[in-house]
Amino acid sequence: MPHIHLEYSENIENLETKPILLALNKALVEGAYVGSANEVKSRAICQHDYVIGFGDASQAYVHAKVSLLTGRSVELQQEISQLLLTTLEQHLPKQSQMSLQICVEILEMQKVTYSKKII
Repeated sequence: MPHIHLEYSENIENLETKPILLALNKALVEGAYVGSANEVKSRAICQHDYVIGFGDASQAYVHAKVSLLTGRSVELQQEISQLLLTTLEQHLPKQSQMSLQICVEILEMQKVTYSKKII
């Protein structure tokens, strides 16, 4: 059920998002945080209009927003956050001209208002 929204600044060098999305999905499945691979949905969005600080062009970012259904403990959410942060760090290309900030944000979706149907 997790939804991963990966946002990143357009100035990152040599970034290929699909392998990173696959690595994030795989980390959740292999860590037994989801029942099956088909439960994880991930997507990436390049941000063309962004400012870091006062517009320092040598700064870049990757921000993963992970939406989970309510009911997981804070400790489990922290564990998932750290796993995905480590996964990002391992799969992002090294930057020669950029300082790259990476972060993971865990968001909770209310079970009572989340609807899903497979057709």
